[in-house]
Amino acid sequence: MLIRFISSINKWDESKVINRPNAFICGDTISDLRTTENKLSVWKADSQEDIEDAIVALALNRDDVSKIIYILIQEEDLNKLEIEVSDKEPGKAPGLKESILNKHRDLIDLDYWHLGFLAEYMLRLAKDEKYRIIQSRSDVMKLLIRYKNEQRIMPENMSEKLKGKLKW
Repeated sequence: MLIRFISSINKWDESKVINRPNAFICGDTISDLRTTENKLSVWKADSQEDIEDAIVALALNRDDVSKIIYILIQEEDLNKLEIEVSDKEPGKAPGLKESILNKHRDLIDLDYWHLGFLAEYMLRLAKDEKYRIIQSRSDVMKLLIRYKNEQRIMPENMSEKLKGKLKW
């Protein structure tokens, strides 16, 4: 299983109205699938601990603690869509232990069509509550504190802005 962060469930649950008869996927969803070098960042998450690791990694890349919304993606479904998963580049999350950063993955060689197939697939997943997860700000904060106490976060390597918000 893989985790992909999304900015808002409203972009994905079809609650945003598009005033045209042939509308299919809300155009705003595409901003959640912004690629770099035809790659899309995801995190490997085969256990609850992996999911928590991914949430902490996502949180450490922000300037403030806020809720995190993500979609759980099945790798075998990506294979059917002919979307390849790579583990060649570790994740980036200032202050997080390297063992966790190695759980990062990229969806690679994405083109216009495969990004569209991915958007269509994620749209289906977003409608199912077992595949879309919302972590409240409070839950994210508790995770960050626990990881700091367990020394899985090294505050001295975190961004100054986030450290300041956390008062660490």
